[in-house]
Amino acid sequence: MMSGSTASPYLAAVDLGGTKIAAGILSMQGEILLRVEEPTRQLGPQQGIEQIADLIRSLLLRTGLDAGQILGLGIGIPAVLEAGSDHVIWGPNLTGWRDVPLKPSLEKLLRMPVYVEYDGHTAVMAEMWQGAGRGYHSIAMLIIGTGIGGGLILDGRLYRGRDRLAGAVGWFALTTDAGSNDPAGKAIGHWESLAAGPGIAQRAQGLLADYPQSSLYPVSGDEPLTARQIFDAARAGDLLACRVVDETARLIGLGVANVVSMVNPEIVILGGSVGRQGDLLLPGVRAVVQSWAQPVSARSVLITSSQLGPDAGLYGAAYAVIDRTQLENLSPRA
Repeated sequence: MMSGSTASPYLAAVDLGGTKIAAGILSMQGEILLRVEEPTRQLGPQQGIEQIADLIRSLLLRTGLDAGQILGLGIGIPAVLEAGSDHVIWGPNLTGWRDVPLKPSLEKLLRMPVYVEYDGHTAVMAEMWQGAGRGYHSIAMLIIGTGIGGGLILDGRLYRGRDRLAGAVGWFALTTDAGSNDPAGKAIGHWESLAAGPGIAQRAQGLLADYPQSSLYPVSGDEPLTARQIFDAARAGDLLACRVVDETARLIGLGVANVVSMVNPEIVILGGSVGRQGDLLLPGVRAVVQSWAQPVSARSVLITSSQLGPDAGLYGAAYAVIDRTQLENLSPRA
């Protein structure tokens, strides 16, 4: 336990998802002093707010710190946020989260500043601070897991966009049929429907009949296939899995090529449970980018996978406190 008398500021962080919530206390240098993780209470926003408050109080108690030693609490959340504030307009993966005053509620409960960011934005800030993006000023982060999202650092600053949704690349339209009524693509984004985990699994499931010797046949009996099973099978040399992985790398590569041509970043970082499969995907992704992106941008960009693992969300949420505090200090005072 640390002494509560130290004047050094610390950072509190919460990575809130539809399945799990992680919370931690970090130093200003990015050292995680203590972290906890548990299933998200999907019982509505009031229960979610109380869960966050309970986790932070527990961390303070266990570290011997008090609220006055915390520079602020950063929260990464998969939600649409009001442009001029941190008000939660809608969290589609969080039950009942519409029109939620998350920031003022937690500031009242915890007596510390609270800063809320779209989780795609916390992800790219994490990479800039503690990950593969250190030392770069132009970074594109693509999170590919059950969905596809992302964030941009442009000229050393997070780019949020008009509605704080910059980086929603899962909505890229990779189709020649603009009149398509594909329900999945229209509901979650076309690129996401093709290249994220569920789309990968669906494509493999549809090809099983053509590969009767595939090792994926036994695992596809009662339960649908998962992207993880396909990646594991590809590493073992399964022909069906290798075909699906190659197709996935090409699809991801097309989206990355669009980002590279539009943004001309120094580095593109792939994160999420799919994006971190760099040994399988990166060669194919890089080849497609070289073929399809603006040629000068394609030659100069570095494309790599995130190495931060499950703590990425905490690093990004913690850095959001630093970023927003700096912005407040730069703002002219009335």
